Amino acid sequence: MIRNANRTVPAALLALLTVALAGERDPDTSEAPKLTVGTKVGQRIPHFKTELWDVSGEKPRKSAFDSHKSAKATAFVFMSKTCPYCRQYEKRLAQMSKTYGKQGLDFVMVYPTRATPAGQKIAYHKKAGFKAPMVNDKDASIAKLLNITKTPEIVLVAKDGKIVFRGGIDDNPRSESQVKKAYLKTACDDLVAGRKVSVTSAPLYG
Repeated sequence: MIRNANRTVPAALLALLTVALAGERDPDTSEAPKLTVGTKVGQRIPHFKTELWDVSGEKPRKSAFDSHKSAKATAFVFMSKTCPYCRQYEKRLAQMSKTYGKQGLDFVMVYPTRATPAGQKIAYHKKAGFKAPMVNDKDASIAKLLNITKTPEIVLVAKDGKIVFRGGIDDNPRSESQVKKAYLKTACDDLVAGRKVSVTSAPLYG
């Protein structure tokens, strides 16, 4: 039973009640603004489900992937076995996927070319030396969803699903030794170091 309900609550008691109530908030409730879903830098990557293929063995091993349930930073690299620019960047991409994979940044090679059979994509992936998983985007649905216009094109996504970089790899597809602006590498270095990504876009070749 509550007595003397008409009495004024002392200021000290009111402060204690306020703190207690604040502590009972839903722990899953976040006051941070939610990301708008979209394809631009600063937006949350659109939702899609697909299969990641590990083709490092004799037979491909497949695992389910959900773009809105991934808890790891990911670089989606859109590739084509028939693109000369993709071939020029093979060694660089293979090394980057290996280097950053050890630092918690996954690389995923996405092949949206409709005219290329899955077997040829797998053979190219292996020959190029890619250890990262691949996606057979056979109907180009993921490429369309992310507004991919050329290959190679990269969409770099942070752990929270926010797009932090999109564009090309560097400023010299012909010669790695003559690269002056390593766009993707700079963005990846910032992301794995926990810094604000300083380079968020880059020109595309292809």
